[in-house]
Amino acid sequence: MEPDAYTPFCGTPPLPGDLLTRWTLDPLLLAGLLLFTAALWVTAERRGQAMSGAALVAFLFISPLCAASMALFSARVGQHILLTLVAAPLIAAALPRLRLPVWPVALLFAALFWVWHSPTPYAATLQSDVTYWAMHLSLTGTAIALFASFRSAGAQAAVPSVFTAAQLTAFAVTLTLAPTAWHDWHAMTALPYGLSALADQQLAGALMWVAGGGLFMVLVALQVRLFLRQEALPRGAA
Repeated sequence: MEPDAYTPFCGTPPLPGDLLTRWTLDPLLLAGLLLFTAALWVTAERRGQAMSGAALVAFLFISPLCAASMALFSARVGQHILLTLVAAPLIAAALPRLRLPVWPVALLFAALFWVWHSPTPYAATLQSDVTYWAMHLSLTGTAIALFASFRSAGAQAAVPSVFTAAQLTAFAVTLTLAPTAWHDWHAMTALPYGLSALADQQLAGALMWVAGGGLFMVLVALQVRLFLRQEALPRGAA
């Protein structure tokens, strides 16, 4: 697969010296982000928190990180960490409480995270704008639903949150310890950054291991604390 065979949504892979100039100001992207922000403003109970989440989402697609994700798999994974593990929880916590089935959402999030980073679907996102946005909308939507379901489930979210942490750790370990690179696309695009495709993939795994693992350690601790507090209450007091 040759990087110059097509032009992905965020453009061709930038060289390091050009990266900071690569802002994505596509009119349809900007319109979509404005509509998304307006919808959050109307529906959110905590507007300040919702706007923080919306601002981060906008940054992830407008800033040079979007172009960097064309050159480096680690940049794409970093973008997804921020999108699903920072922006999504902010937005979920700002919305009205939603009653969502926690296990189906956790399983769907896990499936989508693994599928979209595996070789064939990942390559498809670089060849089709429709597939590119299907990836990001599905990951973002299920991540928001996941954290909303954790919020509504309370102590019952402890085990699903442990499962989510475990599957993200397993994904990180798989990336880091894989003997070969998954994505031929980055065999050439990572070289200007002093990385082989395999080293870039190992960096992506390390990012997921530290950032994803750290976040879910905190999440699991909070869920366990809530569970213990509810168990300590007299029956019927909650």
